Order: sequence, then structure tokens, then C-alpha cells
Amino acid sequence: MSESHGYYISSIYRHIQIYLNNQFSNIGFGSGQYLFFIHIARNEGINQKDLSDILAIDKATTAKAIGKLTKLEYIAQKQNIKDKRFNNLYLTDKGKAILPEIKTVLKGTRNILQRGMSTEECNQSLELLDIMLKNILHEVKEKE
Repeated sequence: MSESHGYYISSIYRHIQIYLNNQFSNIGFGSGQYLFFIHIARNEGINQKDLSDILAIDKATTAKAIGKLTKLEYIAQKQNIKDKRFNNLYLTDKGKAILPEIKTVLKGTRNILQRGMSTEECNQSLELLDIMLKNILHEVKEKE
């Protein structure tokens, strides 16, 4: 076993991406888009800037993912009436139709990751990962 958090986080991330790419291949998008899709579903009407902030992902990556989801007709962009610089994001009927499948895949993925862990261990692991994420986000922001 490696003693590096980065090794485990990186390896888990890569293998989740492989798994999700396989699971989502039938709907036309990969692991790179599901995170945006699911957050739009949870926050209908959110704009790209707020979505980038929530996900802690740069605006260019968000724009690329939104572009792909729009091209696939899973989401629609509507100009914000109060601030025309921003578009609000919504699931289309086609997007709403695949939402149950996306949720099922994500729940199954979570179950795979938590296999053999107690509820307490799962909660603790999430708390620790949250601390690590906040730590690195803080460092990155300080260096900008």
C-alpha cells in the first residue's frame, strides 16, 4: 500500500471515470459531463458561473461540458432576464428522461465505493475528504 493520499485519490478517480464512461456510453456523454448534469438537475435555473463555483471547476471546463450537454439536447440555456451576461441552465425533456438512469448509476457507484464500510466509516471518509478538498482549494486560491 502506498502512504500517499494523492495516490489513492488519483487511482480512485481514474477508475471511477473508466466505470462511469462505460455506464454512460449509451446516452452519449462521459464521466466529464455527469457532474454538471446532476448539479443542473438539482439546481434548475443555475447559471454557469455559479455552477463553476459550486463544483470548484474552472469556467472553461464548465463551458465545454455545458456545450456538450446542450449539443446533446439534455440541457437548455436561457438568457437571464436580470443579467443578460449569464444564461440559466435547465434540463430539457430529453434530459429529464435520462435523469433516473443517471441517478441509478451514481447510486450504484456509491454503493460499490462503500462496500465493506459501516455507515460511520462512510460518513467519516466523506468528512475527511471534505477537509482535504478545502485545504487544497485554500492553497490554490492563495497562490492565484
